Amino acid sequence: MMRIAMMNLVLHGIRQANVKRANTLSDMGGLTEDDLNRRYKVILSNPPFAGVLPKESIRKDLPTNSKKSELLFLGVMMEALAPGGQCAVVVPDGLLFGSTSAHVELRRKLVEDFDLLAVVSLPAGVFKPYSGVRTGVLVFRRAVAGSRSDKKTKHKEKIWFYEIRADGFDPDKIQGGGRPESPDRNDIPDLLIEWKKYKDSKFTKPPGVEAGTILPPGNDEIRCWWATIGAVADNDYNLAASRYKPQIAEEVPDEDPAELIRETIDIERDIVKGLESLLLEVGDLK
Repeated sequence: MMRIAMMNLVLHGIRQANVKRANTLSDMGGLTEDDLNRRYKVILSNPPFAGVLPKESIRKDLPTNSKKSELLFLGVMMEALAPGGQCAVVVPDGLLFGSTSAHVELRRKLVEDFDLLAVVSLPAGVFKPYSGVRTGVLVFRRAVAGSRSDKKTKHKEKIWFYEIRADGFDPDKIQGGGRPESPDRNDIPDLLIEWKKYKDSKFTKPPGVEAGTILPPGNDEIRCWWATIGAVADNDYNLAASRYKPQIAEEVPDEDPAELIRETIDIERDIVKGLESLLLEVGDLK
């Protein structure tokens, strides 16, 4: 795995990299004290999902008491991020809305003690044929000072959500060990445009409309929206994009009320006639 990682870096023009084989979830995983205390300005990760570790082997300094690998790896990144540093990590959808105390508490720490800039929902099958698990991307940074309760710290009060419905590859076909390209179905260029707007505003004005907005009938389905920290907290820190997606109102037919009343009267008359006919038949049986 290390050789593959090194080759991948070389192919992308990075010839001087320090790749270390170690278990970041364990005190005895091959990391030195200096490694454990080091903090990073940029963290990019797509960690493994669905693993469960023995409790006694897990580092004690992580911000979660879970044994699930997806929660533990997110905890490692939160712990390793330097003040002002930024992280982007792929996570399984279950981490975003899981209802266990460990899920809720880790999300609470992420929202309250960090600046959660964006939650990007990825389409189903994006990692086929290797994994069919539905995933999302969390983008967050550590504030320069302490937690949100620290009045000297400027935290963002909104979380941006973007829903990628298509990533430029066919979601259903597997060809040559991967998915064939489908460039006409790709939301990523739009994501990059909207992200630039967001970044240019210093992450103060997330694109899109606020969660809970009812859009007028006939409106195109939107890709991005935002929710306040308070709204997310009220929902047990649920970070599933669909939870806050604005809805499109149903179009109500513009019909004349008088005509509707006349149609109702006609229906009632037909019912009465049917009942009268049934009554006569019942009388004949007697």
